[in-house]
Amino acid sequence: MATTHQPVILMRPGAANDRLADVLRGDGIQAWRWPAFTITLPEDEAPVAQRFANLDDVDMVVMASPAAVTAVAHWVQKWPEHLKLATVGEGTARVIRAAWGSDVQVVCPTGDAASSGSEALFEILKNTQIPRRVLIARGQTGREWLSEQLTAMGADVEKISAYVRVPIELTPAQISELSVAVHGPAPIVYVTSTDAVAALLHAIRPVPEAREWFTRGTAITIHPRCAARLAEAGFQSIDITGAEDDQVRAVVMKHLC
Repeated sequence: MATTHQPVILMRPGAANDRLADVLRGDGIQAWRWPAFTITLPEDEAPVAQRFANLDDVDMVVMASPAAVTAVAHWVQKWPEHLKLATVGEGTARVIRAAWGSDVQVVCPTGDAASSGSEALFEILKNTQIPRRVLIARGQTGREWLSEQLTAMGADVEKISAYVRVPIELTPAQISELSVAVHGPAPIVYVTSTDAVAALLHAIRPVPEAREWFTRGTAITIHPRCAARLAEAGFQSIDITGAEDDQVRAVVMKHLC
């Protein structure tokens, strides 16, 4: 395949973004690596370390994302036997088992990304047993709806910022590249969360016409909620796919000019 094509911009945080870019490179697709967030540990780690060292008063820990797993693994080597883990999709469940072994108890929805999310996890918990004491490991914000629903069902919910998400800020080189690109074919952009949409719109603000250029292109995402946020932002061509690299690759190739 020729390497001349419209820009393909990948905004998934973490190593998964680099892995997908490498997959696409094998097809001659040169992707811009724009992770929506850089993930760091909290500046003051002591309160988080202390909390995860004392989990006797917790029945379930909810991992909000793969980033939460990576961060918490910094403090937890082995989970107490009484405690269950939960997450909102199979992708994060795989990361959990990679971090702590295949025997760890994980409650999560099954199926593709469209079948995942806080709502799907809550349905499982509601139809089995609502834990009495829940700790949600997340970034600075997130999973508010799940927290509210669990609290309404009688759970004692605590949220802890296990990591910090730093939104993308374009480098001078990226701004220069974007300033040239906005005069050419509109891009394909891969966005995996509603927060990433806001991060994108904030990051491109220094470049005139950038928002209009993006919204003329195609957005690829993994969840209907993110698709709705993209539509609100002005994107008219939105494609929903699964989160696996080969699924994203197939959709990118479908939209290449």
